[in-house]
Amino acid sequence: MSKKYADIIIDISHEAIDRSFQYEIPKALEEQVQIGTQVVIPFGKGNHPRKGYVTGISEQPAYDEHRIKQITEVVKRSVAAPNKLIALAAWIRETYGSTMIQALKTVLPVKKTVKASAYTASALLDDTSMNGKPEIVLNPAQQSIVDRFASDLESDRHHTYLLHGVTGSGKTEIYVRAIEKVVAKHKQAIVLIPEIALTYQTVRYFRAYFHDRVTVINSRLSAGEKYDQFMKAKKGEVDVVIGPRSALFAPFEHLGLIIIDEEHENSYKSEYPPRYHARETAIKRAQLEGASVILGSATPSVESYQKAMNGEYVLWTLPERASGGALAETSVVDLREELRRGNRSVISSELASDIRDRLDKKQQIMLFINKRGYNSFISCRNCGEALKCPHCDVSLTKHQGNRLLCHYCGYSMIQPDICPSCKSRLIGGYGTGTQKVEEEIHRLFPDAATIRMDKDTTSVKNAHERLLEQFENREADILIGTQMIVKGHDFSNVTLVGILLADLTLFHNDYRAGERTFDLLAQAAGRAGRGRIPGKVVIQSYQPEHYAIVSAAKQDYRMFYESEYAYRQMMKYPPVWNMMVILLTSKEELLLDAEAGLLADKLKLIFAEDGQMQMIGPSVPVIAKIKDIYRRVVYVKHNRYNKLVEIKDYTEVYIEQQKLDEQINVIFDFNPMNIY
Repeated sequence: MSKKYADIIIDISHEAIDRSFQYEIPKALEEQVQIGTQVVIPFGKGNHPRKGYVTGISEQPAYDEHRIKQITEVVKRSVAAPNKLIALAAWIRETYGSTMIQALKTVLPVKKTVKASAYTASALLDDTSMNGKPEIVLNPAQQSIVDRFASDLESDRHHTYLLHGVTGSGKTEIYVRAIEKVVAKHKQAIVLIPEIALTYQTVRYFRAYFHDRVTVINSRLSAGEKYDQFMKAKKGEVDVVIGPRSALFAPFEHLGLIIIDEEHENSYKSEYPPRYHARETAIKRAQLEGASVILGSATPSVESYQKAMNGEYVLWTLPERASGGALAETSVVDLREELRRGNRSVISSELASDIRDRLDKKQQIMLFINKRGYNSFISCRNCGEALKCPHCDVSLTKHQGNRLLCHYCGYSMIQPDICPSCKSRLIGGYGTGTQKVEEEIHRLFPDAATIRMDKDTTSVKNAHERLLEQFENREADILIGTQMIVKGHDFSNVTLVGILLADLTLFHNDYRAGERTFDLLAQAAGRAGRGRIPGKVVIQSYQPEHYAIVSAAKQDYRMFYESEYAYRQMMKYPPVWNMMVILLTSKEELLLDAEAGLLADKLKLIFAEDGQMQMIGPSVPVIAKIKDIYRRVVYVKHNRYNKLVEIKDYTEVYIEQQKLDEQINVIFDFNPMNIY
């Protein structure tokens, strides 16, 4: 019988060996070794055991078969991914810049020996009711969309659809009906959500329709629990997988539909190599699988809306709420005027009056501020020095108990009584966080019951579900929180939403600051008045005339899009142009500066004749050091994405030739969601 050989990527994230090696498959392992299987192989001169992934199988040796080593064993309980996921990993590696092993680890889950998590998929699913809901009758706009999707499905036409529906327009019901059509054809669906906080509510909704054919994949699961859920998907034991970004790689054999809810969210972009975007990656996977994609949002990303405008995506619109009710009344409070009147509270006079009114009527309130903690930073009013983390170039944030915390590395210290720099006692906190807001609410409304929901209060297992359930059961009058409270939640008794510092995100050094501000305000405003009682939104701002604030107050997306697109066009920012970040990091600052300069000079020389390329840097990023690692950044702009990939490929070759990878780490980020 002929021998079989496997192409294997070694489990080492190192550019110098970012290629496959051929190994013989022993006869005893032939049935176990598949494409995507994780195996143990002897590697190097010392034949040290290494793990790797099988990316191809053939019957032809690539060189002298007597020199080809054998696979030692198959890693127990590893999930062999379908061939198409291996192809997707290769696309991720090329498109976003990483090693192949990093891309493979992204798409392939592996069982690890770890202590089981208290937060398990089975526990979550057991807690969600499977009782049927009353059949919801679609309104004409919803039904028309479902009919068009069904027609495309029957004709085997697969598109990317952008579902632009105002908050409360019934997008989730369209997702359900589309999945029903797909499941009827014996195919499966993946539903991506931007926050773990949304898992409980989303799963409960989908379980009412699809019962135990729904499962969950998210980062709160132990590695073993995640493995079990992936195996359920691979074996066809479930029809629907729900979860944040990583759920995109559920190994369905017959994938028919990928839904990305709140598609505009930053969390769909990976923060670690490979820095892929779930939206583009989902579209690529759908192309490989012959599946469709639905992108849903009340505030679509500028990139997606532009593609809908030029016909690359099919645009569906839901301009009205499904219930027929009106969007909430909106009031914008100028905080500059509040200060002139002597009100230094974070709660404006109008908002305070509205809160008292809702409390008297036994209605609920949500207060949103995009900052956790107590104070934004601690500074000396004598010398002006802010207290910074000794390991990161960022200010420490004050939390209750006079504890100062770095939100990047976790460093903490007790707030000093005197300034470490000038020994002055004029040291104190500036800015406002969720804890300080809660304290102010208790001062103004001592009879109000509050729940605070931010990263600090949701770090315990199942905390998201417990806090949301308490608020839904009306165990609290006021929910105070950061971004996690404004995304997708539906509380029928909430009639007032207060947005405390609406322009906080406008001050970020980021070309997406306007878009991020509009998204948050419009999403927050959408939480009010979703029941039978009309709602009100109070937006407090120091820049009430900014176009993002004005358009959000009017809840007019098209008005915002036109202003934002004109700005991007003028400044040559995505999606009009494309941008690549080359982030270089090292423990040696002088070496980093020298090599970053040499790389930038080389790129300018090689691509000098390309009149469309623009380069900025190398420069010091906003945060120059994290965990004692120095950072430098080079920005490259071009109107063609493929040209940026070419520049990335050249940079990888240059780094390998100069042998820089042992002293300097290089990360690529295409069309970044945040400025470095």
